[in-house]
Amino acid sequence: MPGIARIGDIGIGTCNCHFPAPVSYITTFVTGASTVDTNGRTTTIISTIGISTCGHPTVALTGSPNVNAENQPVHRLSDVGSNCGPYVTITASTDTIAN
Repeated sequence: MPGIARIGDIGIGTCNCHFPAPVSYITTFVTGASTVDTNGRTTTIISTIGISTCGHPTVALTGSPNVNAENQPVHRLSDVGSNCGPYVTITASTDTIAN
């Protein structure tokens, strides 16, 4: 079962908006369900915004099928999001899990 991602956790991906070649990026989650904490940090959800090293913001696209925060599925370890290219969440809570 994957851990729940929180503000400050990260994802890695490839941004296709750069010419002449895509660039790898790291995204750091900066928004989430402001009323729900996981390990003392705001819980990320579908629609969470991230700031990426490539300069393009990211948005969380997948989450738990049955665990919600503020009526949105929680974003977890290995869930994905995107800017001009996809990312995969690589850090999350190690002791709070969903599914």
